[in-house]
Parts: sequence; structure tokens; C-alpha cells
Amino acid sequence: MPRLRTLCAVACVAACLFAWLPSVGASAADAPRLAPNWSQGEFDAAHTAHNTREQVLSPQNVGRLTLAWSVPIPGGIWASPIVSDGRVFLGDGEGAMHAFDATTGRELWSNSAEPGAFFVDSAASHDGLVYASAIYRPLRTYDAATGRLGWSADRCPSVRASPTGADDVLYLACFTGSLVALQPRTGRVIWKVAGGCCVYDQAPVVDRGRVFQMRTNDTLTAYDTASGAVLWRQSEFSIGTMASAGGTLFFNHYPDVVAVDEATGQELWRAPVGSGGSGSPAVADGMVFVVSSQLYALNARTGDVVWSAPAASTWGPTVANGVVYASSLSGEWDAFDERDGSLLWSVTSGSGCGGTCAEGIPVVSNGMLYLPGPDQYLRAYRLGP
Repeated sequence: MPRLRTLCAVACVAACLFAWLPSVGASAADAPRLAPNWSQGEFDAAHTAHNTREQVLSPQNVGRLTLAWSVPIPGGIWASPIVSDGRVFLGDGEGAMHAFDATTGRELWSNSAEPGAFFVDSAASHDGLVYASAIYRPLRTYDAATGRLGWSADRCPSVRASPTGADDVLYLACFTGSLVALQPRTGRVIWKVAGGCCVYDQAPVVDRGRVFQMRTNDTLTAYDTASGAVLWRQSEFSIGTMASAGGTLFFNHYPDVVAVDEATGQELWRAPVGSGGSGSPAVADGMVFVVSSQLYALNARTGDVVWSAPAASTWGPTVANGVVYASSLSGEWDAFDERDGSLLWSVTSGSGCGGTCAEGIPVVSNGMLYLPGPDQYLRAYRLGP
């Protein structure tokens, strides 16, 4: 965390509902029936990393996952992929955005619009456009079908966090601390508010008519999504993006996982489980999942540890249809039963990784598991015989 703070200091409605995945305030039963896209960082506007629409992979069959395809990514992988309308989108370590066929891995297009830069944050996809920012560059838009460039968010010239889309609005946090609400098709500014420096891997979180922004100056602020008006502000800090579910915000503040009431900003509990890193917690079915020296499942209401499993990483886990997916420092990817943490499947990819190893999170969409790295390959797995 000191190194992160030093870096920051130095660098000092129906159509809308069907276009963006809804926030997690409503139950899965109340949510609209959508294709199981993973169309932005950590799946949805609330950044739960929980694909509530996955119906193919399950605890009963995930052990049969086999490699479907593997493609090399020039410059390496530093970001997590997204999956939307049959395409996988991923920015690489040489400033290029790529689109692949989600089923076959065939490259559909590549656009090297950011030479000399690289992508460390997930893109987002909405209504035929892809939105992504190379490190400390403006947000760019790409045509999802062709890769052709569209509008650029010049009012936010330096970005270090993923964009967030909800209800036909794109929320973008500038590295300098400003928060901007944009019209996704045109880039028109709906509202913009200033904020203290800085935003570093802390994407906006949207739920229940509020957008929440954490900043590295130890402030957490809640805004009205319609106007940008400040609803409350508290002194908090998170490493990485928060997650929201059931009216509660969850985030990592080493060595704790912290829960905060969305309506008031009041801190509800802290769980000292040694959680840190750059990944968002995953929230599903009344539990919060975090990875540090172990994979922990916490009771979302109390913070009590429900179970733990041997998976060590600085990047967060993901959840889909009763399965928790996580990476480890050794280059291993694992799948655990959400109920008790029992190991269901494991694979080791690449070799010679060190540090955080994998730089992205597992992504599950439409019966496929997409794993970014830990080497220069994006791999996809599907059920075998």
C-alpha cells in the first residue's frame, strides 16, 4: 500500500436495462432475462464479479473443463477480458485492443491506437461500442464489430480505472479525481464533479440510484446518479475497486475486508483476514469472497469466515452458478464449490511467473471460462466429454 500511495502522490428505460447489465440491488429473480455477457469489469455496474446468469457451468460439471482455444497476446496481458455478444475484448501490453470470437478464439480485429502504452484495466461494451483506456490515457471508443475508433473522452485526459456502465450512462473516473457521467453513444457530458487526487484502480460503483467513488486521498463519496450531487462522504480507503450488493459496499483495506452501509456511509464491520491486492471482492448468495494468502468466504452480513481454501493471489475471485474461480501465485487457476470451498477443478498455465502472476481475473460467460495469462496467452475452456 505505501508504494501505491507513493505512485499516486507522484502522479498527483427498458432498452437501457437490456443494454447494460443491471446493478445488484434487485434479486436475480427480478432481473431482466439477458444473454450471459460479462460486458464490463467485474461483470456488472455493482462490480460483484458474480455472473448471475450463468447456467451451463456448475459444481456438478466444472471438473470436466477442457481447453477450447488459446491465443497469444502481444506485449503480455495486464488486464481482464470482457465478453459481449459473442466477442471477447482485451487490451494488450503494447497499446492494442483486440476482439476475438468467443467460441473459436479467431481474431476478429486489432487496433493499435495507443502505441507506447498498455492496458491494465478492463474495457466495457455497450450498444455496439467498446470503451477502454490505456494507462494514463483518455478513454477511447471502438466499434465492436470493426475496431474503428469513435469518440474520445478528452475532458478526462488521464484514466487509471475501468469505466462503469449502468442504465444508459457511462461513468468514468479521471486519475486526477474528477468523476464524469457520459452519454455512451456520443460522449456528451451529463454531469462532472471534482474530487481529490487520485483514482488508481478504483472504478466507479453504481447501485440503487447512487454512484460510489473511492479515491486515494482516503475518501469514499456517494453521488446521486441523476445529478452528481454529493449524498455523503466518509474517510475510507480501498485497494482496488469496491463491490456492492444488498445495500452494502464491500472493499479491501489491508489487512481488512470492510463493509459500509450504502445509504449512510456508516461502517458495518471489518474482517481482519489479510486481504489486499488490486482485485475487487466478489459478492454472491450472501457471501463475500476475497483472496490474499488464502481464498476466504465471509458472511456478508457479519464478516465472519464461513470457509477458507488454499489460493493465494493479489487479484480477486469470480463467482458463477455456485462455483468460485480464483488464481494463485504459482500460475494455477482453481474452481471451488461456493458452499464449502472444496476444490472442483484446477489447471496450471504457463511457466516462470512471479509476483502477482496472473494480472487479471477469471471470466465466465455462456458456458465458457476465459483465463488471462499468467503468460502471454488468453485461454478459453469449455465442458469436455
